[in-house]
Amino acid sequence: MMDRYRKLGMKRVRGSVDEFRPLLEHEYRTYQSRKRYGTEKPNASQRLYPLPCADTLLSQSRRCRASGGNPNVFLVPRAEPIDLDMQASADFCYIMEFLGRYAVDKEISKGQVADDLIDDLTRINEERVKTYNPVLFDIKCRRTYERWIDKYLDPFLVVLQRKGLAPAQKLCGSVEGGRPTDVVGEIVQADAWRFHLVTLDTTREKYNQMTEKERLAVKRVRRWVVVIIDTASRVILGFSICRNPNEQASLEALRMVFMDKTYLFRDVGIKDSDYGHRCPIHEMDNDCGSEFGKHPFGGSLFSQAVVSLSGSLMNTVAGVALLRGHIERFFWTVDLKWARHLPGYTANNPQRLNDRKPYSEACITDDELHVLFLSFIAEYHKTPHRGLTFRTPSAVWDQLTAEHQFDITQMPSPGQLREACGFYADAKVCEAGIKFAGAVYSNKRIRGERTARVVDRIAAPGQDLEIKVDPFDLGGISVLTDEGFISVPCLDSEMTGKTLRQWQHEKQVVKLKAMAEAASQKGAKDEARAIWLNLSETIARHADVGMVGYTQAEIDRIKLEFTFGKGRHERPYVGIDEHQDPMMAGFDIDGDDLYEEVDVFCEEVEPDGPNSMDRFRSKSKARNRNKQQGEG
Repeated sequence: MMDRYRKLGMKRVRGSVDEFRPLLEHEYRTYQSRKRYGTEKPNASQRLYPLPCADTLLSQSRRCRASGGNPNVFLVPRAEPIDLDMQASADFCYIMEFLGRYAVDKEISKGQVADDLIDDLTRINEERVKTYNPVLFDIKCRRTYERWIDKYLDPFLVVLQRKGLAPAQKLCGSVEGGRPTDVVGEIVQADAWRFHLVTLDTTREKYNQMTEKERLAVKRVRRWVVVIIDTASRVILGFSICRNPNEQASLEALRMVFMDKTYLFRDVGIKDSDYGHRCPIHEMDNDCGSEFGKHPFGGSLFSQAVVSLSGSLMNTVAGVALLRGHIERFFWTVDLKWARHLPGYTANNPQRLNDRKPYSEACITDDELHVLFLSFIAEYHKTPHRGLTFRTPSAVWDQLTAEHQFDITQMPSPGQLREACGFYADAKVCEAGIKFAGAVYSNKRIRGERTARVVDRIAAPGQDLEIKVDPFDLGGISVLTDEGFISVPCLDSEMTGKTLRQWQHEKQVVKLKAMAEAASQKGAKDEARAIWLNLSETIARHADVGMVGYTQAEIDRIKLEFTFGKGRHERPYVGIDEHQDPMMAGFDIDGDDLYEEVDVFCEEVEPDGPNSMDRFRSKSKARNRNKQQGEG
């Protein structure tokens, strides 16, 4: 710049440089803004270096001309050459090695390192004086050694060893893009993320049936999602929405990697997109979160499932998001492109909420959250991706799967998927085989259990079998025995590839159809039943046969007949069941006492004595009769 302005008339003296200084300052500021910030003018938060004074500009110009225009001349400090012997070099290395303790031990401070160094150098100088060594350490002050720690030690290594990788990368601004790959399934990443959404802890069907008071009592929650992504194509291979991070949700997401998920799009109404992305896994990268098991380095169900499905497992360091950059970037995209446009958005920082109130806005139910997230995945697969040179993940997937490196025949078998990602359940043994969820499973081994001794069978009669079921494929089950798992197919060939949810839905539809048909024919059924039931009751009544006893109406009728006419001043009542008049017959209807019959044509009849019919007469009539007999 100085040479260019010299050609414009500036002389190499202080006064001439001060005359052209406004032009020099403007060009120097524009140069820094373009190079450092990419703008023509800096703002208030962007820091620029001031233009050096005229003497400095002239001296640097002379140095540049003396070196023949070599810019490296400014990298070498101007200093007098110093002749250092071997002893001085060794002493300097000793001091630097001692100061390096600060980078190794995170518990020690700079002042403590400096104090220990001064004490150590003092001891060494005393020993050298005793041995007549003329070379002594030039002991500096404590503050000088603290400045040497900041000046000579690598700041990246110091922060890395004292605080960790993430703070070191943040301090130095370094970013690692991760290992590149261009083979589908070669490297997949898995992680759990909590939705930045407040949702309702219920389904839409239940919510619509609630009262206003019940709706206010519904919990406002934030769900989690476990996602597995392919790093080569950025395709979402599997996901599982759960209440809290758990290992079963991770196994469900892992199971989705190996299956065609197009039916999920069709269920929510997406017809122009397919979700047939499935591939074998060569390496699974995940952190040490609870969703991947309590012991992620061995012994957890998730790690065993990954290894059994012909894949290697790599547990990355927790808290370093750059080691799983692709899955973390996907979660960021979900937050920016999807969650912020939905009601109940919480943001990743409360300061970014502005005037939004997540808990007041919450109106999305669990089933609606699943539909919304599934629809966003369909949109994400068709959206240009900057990391893919602005190609869509779906297009990159189609290209990579057409190459010879992709081998679909390496997919695990249904039995391996069931034993790795399935869940345990109890099953009943019926005459045809093993019955689970209304389906029957049997093979030669299960049929041979009938002829074996009870002690040699898998389960004794009346006991439940422990099986393992794949919820995404009911074509077979795995029976747990002392020898391991035994794969048993379903007798119904249509169950192959059918999910447990689909099978339950089909059974419910069949049941509802049968109930509707039965309801439409209920009138004819009731008419026929009423005819034969009334006819049978009539026949039994005429034959004096009681099959089921008296009804409550008949009991009330008999009681009324028995108590009717028993007033205080009424005549005795003769029931309709008394076929012979006890007044003329002369016998007790209770059958306790029998009396001889009297000739009804006899002119003189002796008055009867007291009998059981007196209970029908009132007490007042009895007293009147006794009084008349006494007067006579």
